[in-house]
Amino acid sequence: MLTFIRRTTASKRISHIRAYSSTSDGGSFFYKYGTPLVKCTVLATSTTLAWQLLWQHLEYGEYREEAEGVIDQLEQRIKSLEDQRPSE
Repeated sequence: MLTFIRRTTASKRISHIRAYSSTSDGGSFFYKYGTPLVKCTVLATSTTLAWQLLWQHLEYGEYREEAEGVIDQLEQRIKSLEDQRPSE
């Protein structure tokens, strides 16, 4: 009889725990989805920032090459004008 009482008490505890764990209390939206949304947002932001920095670096390199080309042309023009100038 003692065994029967213990079994019944244990089964009540288990059923009580299962009933509690299987019911949803509703919870807030942020509590349920906050961590994945924050993780996704941080990942998307950091990826976008990385691509933006890479693009900016490549654009600056292209701009610098073009500017150096223009500077070389101007230096050659100055040199040709100095060569054409009559010496005194």
